[in-house]
Amino acid sequence: MKNYYELLVQQCGVKADKLMLDCDGESFTYGSLLELVDRLAISASEKGITSYKPILIIAEGPVYQVGAFLALEKLGAVPILMHQDCTSDVVETIMQENNIYGMWQVGAMQNNFLLLDEAVADHYPWEVMGALTSGSTGVPKVLYRSFESWADFFQEQNRVFCVDADTVMFLHGSMSFTGNLNMFMSVLAAGGSVITCRRISGNYWNMLIMRNYATHIYMVPAKLQILGRAAMAENPYVRQIIAGSQLISLKAQQFLRKTFTRADIILYYGTSELNYISYKHLKLDDTDSRNLGKPFDGVKVKSVNGDLYVDTRYHVSGVKIPYCCGDTGYINDDGEIIFNGRKTDWINKGGYKISCLKLEQQIRNMDCVKDVAVMPFDDATRGQDIAAFVVTDGHTDSKKFRHDVGEYVDERERPKKLIFLEMLPLNDRGKINKEALRELL
Repeated sequence: MKNYYELLVQQCGVKADKLMLDCDGESFTYGSLLELVDRLAISASEKGITSYKPILIIAEGPVYQVGAFLALEKLGAVPILMHQDCTSDVVETIMQENNIYGMWQVGAMQNNFLLLDEAVADHYPWEVMGALTSGSTGVPKVLYRSFESWADFFQEQNRVFCVDADTVMFLHGSMSFTGNLNMFMSVLAAGGSVITCRRISGNYWNMLIMRNYATHIYMVPAKLQILGRAAMAENPYVRQIIAGSQLISLKAQQFLRKTFTRADIILYYGTSELNYISYKHLKLDDTDSRNLGKPFDGVKVKSVNGDLYVDTRYHVSGVKIPYCCGDTGYINDDGEIIFNGRKTDWINKGGYKISCLKLEQQIRNMDCVKDVAVMPFDDATRGQDIAAFVVTDGHTDSKKFRHDVGEYVDERERPKKLIFLEMLPLNDRGKINKEALRELL
């Protein structure tokens, strides 16, 4: 087996009539998903898409994202799913800076291919896909992967996350988010089912989870907070809640456990350049929310001068192992990773270093706070100062909040700018949209 299309074909041979994907009530068995993929592959071939060329996919929703991705896998091309919230200018820059052969726009009412650069060289046969970085610190870059860099790890991650043929996984968001795409493919490899939707609504998510008897939920913590606050009735069917990309607050855990009473909540740590690195089964009596647990089998982590280095064979093409992805932290006496945030998530306030991650956790502990994001901004006197974007329960005035926050943070760590929002803006990957927040400063 050399790609994910062949994985789908293999599963169709034994479970063609089993549900594989449901998006907003539109259902696909393994067999009917393969039929959709084959139709899209024929169309792509007719438009001139050939093997080994990197193709940017702009697709309408999860169904066409997955369908187009697998169709290009069938043709031997190199699919790259485009983030759905990028402007046309950003898309153009991505194509230019990442040397893209062509762009395929596909959906229920569109099917267009634009050849961008015929001179783009063929990729290596083992590079079967590309994935975009988040772009939070610049233009998203394309990272290329072999089939084995994910597929060979499915057995281990499915063991930890208890994913098997009986799994019904609910996930939300764009498949351009590598976490979503990886989880989809791991469920495909196990012979399970995936439930998803396009709407952002905690009530709607809960309805789909209950209606489809979902056994697993995979979401970033920002979305789990929405889900937990909207949940009402007890749900005894969900066995696993899997989250990554951000830390989960104690309050978010409490909300989730009130509804998903039998669920094990697992926080994992991973990066786009690598794969899954570590995991932790969360408990309400955990004393340090920065604890990311122990590495997965086959992965080694060390801290050098406060920077985390990872030794793993499950990585994108072209990286040097052990790899430092810009995250800071240390390994405690129990072999667990204590995360101190990304290098870019520190504020230098007149020489005093402040961790945005730690400050967010402290402010989030306030009774009135539902969510918070902390960012630096340029200050003429101190070089940088602190801005906090806060979502409260609606009963807090700014003067009282400024006073109360002093009980949770050091005097030098009080935010100079305080901006109250009804909800933190999220991108299509479910992560906090920092560019949108910067525009509010």
